Amino acid sequence: MPTPPIETWTAGRIAEADFVDACALHHAAFPKPGRTLDDVIAKKRPVWMDVDRSPDPAADPPPVRYVVREPGPDGRPRCIANAAALVRTVKTEGGLMTVAGLLDVATHPDARGRGLGVVVVRRVFAAVDDGTYPFCLFATGPGRPFYEKLGAAVADNRVINSHADADPQANPFTDDFVMYYPADTTGRTPWPAGTIDLRGPGF
Repeated sequence: MPTPPIETWTAGRIAEADFVDACALHHAAFPKPGRTLDDVIAKKRPVWMDVDRSPDPAADPPPVRYVVREPGPDGRPRCIANAAALVRTVKTEGGLMTVAGLLDVATHPDARGRGLGVVVVRRVFAAVDDGTYPFCLFATGPGRPFYEKLGAAVADNRVINSHADADPQANPFTDDFVMYYPADTTGRTPWPAGTIDLRGPGF
């Protein structure tokens, strides 16, 4: 079955109905006891909807969401897979480094087994493959083998957020494994050793 086109949605410029559809995908892909769709919408709205539509051109670009949609049971298009990307300038022991960040990877339970997760993640990784950014940085739990097959590796760096109010030395990621892509840096910038300061919250 051919893969439907990938749509690109930019934070602050997403239609309300599309935003709710993306939240519904996340809710279906990662159900949690007691969590409602409204809870997911409330958590994601500040990042994706309540943002400046005319950002400072000198600032990092707004996050984007790469989405695959196809008709659902009611015949209307719905999100069946997506992955989001942001840009973050982190601090390494060698200086500042601007990287891509990967988050919100999800495939609808009805669409699993079709390789759509690979398609949307590779769309995020494309900004590294073409040299726009030296690495993609992210965190995961059970998804570690999936990302390793795509060429990522677990980072053994200490990760902190020096901008945090509560504990600036704590790891701002909540998942078990911090990972980077590509693992193979032959002929490329090597992955930095030492502490990585996200200079912002985990994603």
